[in-house]
Amino acid sequence: MEKQRIKRLIRSGRRFLITALLISVAAPVFSQTLTLEKIKQLRLVPEESQNLYTKTDIKFIVTIPYVQPSQVQVLAANQKDDITFRTLRKAENYEEQGTLIEIWYNFANKGDYSLAPISVMIQNHRRSIYFEPVSITDDPATLTPRIVLVFDDGTRVYSDELNFPKPLLTVPTGKKLGFTVNLQYATQLVQFNWEIPKDSIFTCTKQFEFTENRYRERVYSHILLPVASFEWTGLVAETIKLPTIRLSATGYNGYRSELLMPEICIDFTEADEAAAATDDADIFSAAFYQETAETSVVIDSELSYEDCMRLADYYSKEHNEFLLYPKARRDRINFEESCGIVISENPIFPTIYLYISIIIIVISIVFIIISIRRKHKIRMLMYIVLLILGAAVLFYCAVRRNERYGISAGCKIYSIPQENAESVSEVGRGNRVRILEHTGKWYYIEVGETGGWCTSDKIIIIK
Repeated sequence: MEKQRIKRLIRSGRRFLITALLISVAAPVFSQTLTLEKIKQLRLVPEESQNLYTKTDIKFIVTIPYVQPSQVQVLAANQKDDITFRTLRKAENYEEQGTLIEIWYNFANKGDYSLAPISVMIQNHRRSIYFEPVSITDDPATLTPRIVLVFDDGTRVYSDELNFPKPLLTVPTGKKLGFTVNLQYATQLVQFNWEIPKDSIFTCTKQFEFTENRYRERVYSHILLPVASFEWTGLVAETIKLPTIRLSATGYNGYRSELLMPEICIDFTEADEAAAATDDADIFSAAFYQETAETSVVIDSELSYEDCMRLADYYSKEHNEFLLYPKARRDRINFEESCGIVISENPIFPTIYLYISIIIIVISIVFIIISIRRKHKIRMLMYIVLLILGAAVLFYCAVRRNERYGISAGCKIYSIPQENAESVSEVGRGNRVRILEHTGKWYYIEVGETGGWCTSDKIIIIK
């Protein structure tokens, strides 16, 4: 009896182990079954690293898991008239173990789109797969430059659009109305000016680097490039036109465009007495500040040739000074501020680093000799590493020191070194340029990310 009971227990244990093994093998299979809930969660999304532009084929992708391409049949959906179906493709996705569906559409107009879902036959069951909403924009490479005014309250006005309310805003007298002038779809700002309105205080509070005849990298995008910020305070209760703002800019196609803001009206209303009393001090301080701001905002600096030579001398002293480098740099900055020149954020590489690297090399050699005589191997290795680092810094400093810079005395930039060639742009007096080539009486200079040829007599070399 005891032996029979033991045999029954052994058989029961075997059955339990076999059942557990079958369940462990079959569980992943059942868990990978495509359910209706999983299908509802699927979305067709634009493939990454592609531009969502009008009149270009845009690919949408989705992976249906746990099914083979032979088990999937895609039925095209009817979209809006401005959406054109191009083609579709299905393939096996080995990474996600399913069927990859790719669909291409072409959009004729810009805007936000919610496409109609597509119908798909999956294992003889009809299902719907929805699209993620997409925002389609025009290709910026095909657009011309335009001005964009962005007010502090978020209101935007475009120079090429005329559909905006009149008056655009209602502001109490004595209250500052702030806005920023931006440039869009442009690679270079050539000229920028504005008019001072009557019966109000109009102040330029900040001018950005883009306005210094500097060039930006040619990247096609919808990004707004800030030009200048203003504050406008109305003194009389009436409807006043926004001061005329003019810009001359070069677009992505290389052509120059003259830009002008359309007529924009701001309705200045009577402010209550309490608010007017508290704002009186701000109004008159802004009036006096305006004179200072106008003199410090310089696009084409009104510098003389002698001032440009003095500025080049200050740069030369800063470039070559060692012990008095901080003083030389401070003198140069003070001179630029006195002339109303916007201080460059990228100074010329100072020679002081070259001197420091030489000192490090000399000290390292001395201590290496001392370590050898005293037979200190660890210290010797440390000083050898320091010597190598000093030599690397010396080499880098020597390369940087050979870079040539100059101060523009007011020059025109040409695409080729010929005076009868068409002028590409102008560089105002006092602007620092980098000299890359020298051919005869011509320099090839670089301003920002763009360069061109100019005559050597218009460039004062920084020694």
